[in-house]
Parts: sequence; C-alpha cells; structure tokens
Amino acid sequence: SDEQTEGQIPADRAVPRGQIPASPIHYYQEIGRAGRDGLPTDIILLYHPDDKELPEVFINNSRPPRQNYQKVIDALKKEPLGQYDIMRKTNLNQTQIRVICADLIDQNIIGKAVYEKRKKYEYKFDSPALNLDPFEDLRRFKMLELRKMLEYIETCDCRMAYLCSYLDDTSVGKCGKCDNDTGRNYYIKMTETWETEINDFQESYFPELKVTLQRTNLTNGVASSYYGNTMVGRAIHHSKYESGGDFPDFLLQRTLKAYHDYFGNENFDIVMYVPSTESGDLVKNFAEKVAVELGISLSHGLQKLKFTQPQKCFENWILKKENVKDSFCYCDNIDFVGKSILLIDDVFDSGATIKEIGRTLTGLGAERIAPLVIAKTVGGDL
Repeated sequence: SDEQTEGQIPADRAVPRGQIPASPIHYYQEIGRAGRDGLPTDIILLYHPDDKELPEVFINNSRPPRQNYQKVIDALKKEPLGQYDIMRKTNLNQTQIRVICADLIDQNIIGKAVYEKRKKYEYKFDSPALNLDPFEDLRRFKMLELRKMLEYIETCDCRMAYLCSYLDDTSVGKCGKCDNDTGRNYYIKMTETWETEINDFQESYFPELKVTLQRTNLTNGVASSYYGNTMVGRAIHHSKYESGGDFPDFLLQRTLKAYHDYFGNENFDIVMYVPSTESGDLVKNFAEKVAVELGISLSHGLQKLKFTQPQKCFENWILKKENVKDSFCYCDNIDFVGKSILLIDDVFDSGATIKEIGRTLTGLGAERIAPLVIAKTVGGDL
C-alpha cells in the first residue's frame, strides 16, 4: 500500500494475498512461506466481500450438472460414440464431456471399445444407477471450508489462534502479532500515480485473437476489450439486444486504438465485415466507420450462402464449426487477389466464423486476412 496509518511496510518484506484462499488450510500453508529467511515479514490478505463470488463459482461448477450426465448416458444408450460424436449429439463442450465420461467409467456405467478401428464409449446396460452423491458431498465440504475462511477474515479474535484451532490445536493462545491482537489497522489510499498506472493499463491492454491456421492466410488479430461484465460488453449488449442503436463512438475509438497498438504501421488494402446473423446493420455500420477513419477501401462483398444459427446456441467448437461451414461467398467487383484484408466483427468467441471466412477468402486469392473485433469473450470455447 502507498499510505498507512502506522508505519510503512518495506515492499521486499511484504507478502500480499490478493485473492481469497479456498480454505484456512490453504492459507496456513501459504503464510508459512513468509519469513523463512528469518527476517520479519508482514502478511496482508486483501479482501472485498464480492471476492467470494469467484471461488463459489469454481466450487459449484467443479462437476457438470446431473442433466448433462444424463444427456451423455441417453446418447450412448442409442449407439456407441466417440468423443466428437458425443459433442455433436449433446451440444456439451469438450471439457465437460471428458469429465463426465471419466466419471461414468469410474462408476462402471460406460466403457471403452474399438469399433472399426475407432475408439468409442459404449453404455453398459447392466450398469448401476448414476450416483452423484460423492460429488455433492465434496461440493458441500469445499463450500464449508470457504465459509470457514470467511470466518477467519471477519473474526475479531486472534487470527493465529483461529487457524490453529481449525487445525485441532487449541493450545495456542493469543499470538500478540496479528492486527486483532495489536490493534494495528492498515488503510490503503490510492495515490494519483497508481490511479494513472491502472487507468493506463486498462486503456492499453488489448486481447490477442489467435486464429492462424495451416493452409489459410489468416493471421492473428486483436480485440479492443473483453466481452461480459465490462463497460465494452455492456455497450455491445445494449446495442445488439436492447435496441440501443449503433455501437457508441467510444467503442470505435477504443477499437481504433487496439488496431494501431497491435498492427502499428502495417498496411491493409480492404476492410470487410462479417455478415450478420441477428445484429442487423450494426457490424456493417461499424465497419464503415473503421474504414473511413483508417482511410481504407470498404467492401460489402462478403455474403452468406445459407441460414446459420447464432453461434451462441452451441456449446462446443465442433457444432460451431459445422454451423458456419461453407456458409460464405464473395460477391463484389473488387479484385482482392494478393491483397491484405482487415476483417471486422463485434464479438469473438471460438473463432469458428472468422476461421471459415479465412478459408473462403484464402481460396479466392487473398494474401492476408486479419481480424479486428470490438470484444473477445473470456475463455471462449473449450
């Protein structure tokens, strides 16, 4: 911290903990690393009541819900399936399917077999009933440990005595060193310097879009920010789903800043945009503004050949890829053979749409295709 009511903590002697530990045991193990060189060390746990939301999400989602296990079981009751076929049949993501199949094998509900040289999962029709009680017991235990960690944070008693008591050692009295025993309270005041540093970081960090593929001329691109519970995400959502009109100018300025930061002095010959599935002219109008600001020719020639579902309907990359496969064509009199194309979209998730367009434009002679989007989802498709 920059300012404190009592003294200054040397930066090289402090061990700050910026995220709430999962349990008092985890915390006890971590703080045990402090001061191993024999010198005094201050240990600070930074905490806000909202911080508990993230570990709660991890705990509650440590195993897929029961209905997803049942989807896999029902699919395998009909026929043996490989992992990718299960993804197609259930619309579950790859990570969930791996977890579910491993659990079902452990419970002897499904097994592995080879059909026509392909490894597949098969349902055992004499199998026991699905039992998720052990996972629910584990979830409750982890949630209890998290609650105990919150108790530690909120206690007014000696902190070391609390930790030792949690570990069944009730012989420890007051340590005489923690904030509760000494009455020391640290107050952090944000200085203008640090506020500037944080703002500069937020304004200058732009997520990279990794889309490079073999046998295509796609190159990695950039997003202006992340989608979701951010100012950028909320503005996109307002325009797309709340009849909020064109994307606001601050999104344009931030996206242009991301462009200049990532591409520097690189040159592009043509600006194109991803044809809309459900956003009307939002992306088209945005691309027009980008093209004007950058002084690059705009092409409206990228068109859809067939109806596609919104990609958000699908939970895994296979269905997203199949949804847009062979869906685009180029219908314009602009010759872009050997040209560099800047491809505009609003939200980047799995990248399946960008990659499919990249294949199409590569086949038509484009020398380079690079995506520039307003926002990238956190995590994307797994």
